[in-house]
Amino acid sequence: MSIGTDLPEIANSISAAAAGRGDLAVGDATGSAATQITFVLGALLFIAPIRTNRMFVSSVGGLTVVALLLASALMADGQISNFDGLILMAVWVFSTALVSSVAETGRTSQPSLFTRGIGADVAHTLGALAIVGAGAALAVWAFANITDDLGVPEYVTSFFVLSVGTSLPEMIVDGKALRRGAGALALGDLLGSSLVDSTLSVGIGPALFSVEVSDEAAQGTLIVAGVVALAILVLLTRREHRWTSGVVLIGLYLALFPLLLA
Repeated sequence: MSIGTDLPEIANSISAAAAGRGDLAVGDATGSAATQITFVLGALLFIAPIRTNRMFVSSVGGLTVVALLLASALMADGQISNFDGLILMAVWVFSTALVSSVAETGRTSQPSLFTRGIGADVAHTLGALAIVGAGAALAVWAFANITDDLGVPEYVTSFFVLSVGTSLPEMIVDGKALRRGAGALALGDLLGSSLVDSTLSVGIGPALFSVEVSDEAAQGTLIVAGVVALAILVLLTRREHRWTSGVVLIGLYLALFPLLLA
């Protein structure tokens, strides 16, 4: 599910890397990782409480923090090479396999989503992917022009603006899941999306097109790792989280503004 809701970030990573906009690719991906586990999750807790599986939260959250630290280290030389991108993609594969082996999981009954037949579903899927890809290319082109015209830092601007837009799928899908009483599904998607953004979304574009990145991107990724770690600690403090935890998580998101602007 996290792959599906992260398609905008994945498409943006490829489009931005192809355009030579490394800071834009990193800013959107790492910004989304932070936004989803702080602001989006915090906002959703005002809809309904969520029970947490501590093993799942600690394993996925810990791997996300490690991936962000690794990504920052790979950017220290001022670029993300093709090999660096492949490393981050491999980390996602490894992390997914590790979580599935150590985290306590269970089966849940889900309503059928495929009611029109396989042919129609495939056609709709391909059409949706084409729209996402075209939208990502247009967004990257427009956003790059805006940052150039205004003379604003590409990393910070994409972190706070573009990442909010590409995190809307999580807000919509997981909000719907919560209203249906599927809190575990919502939490799994948000944690999984943060992991995908920290690994696959950061790496897939540079794996195809090596890009240069600024010092701000590497330093910002370190800050994101710290904020994500704090968010995970908040989730581990209790088994059920309500709006009070939402306030804390949104506060962590707001703290990113002065940290990154400084």
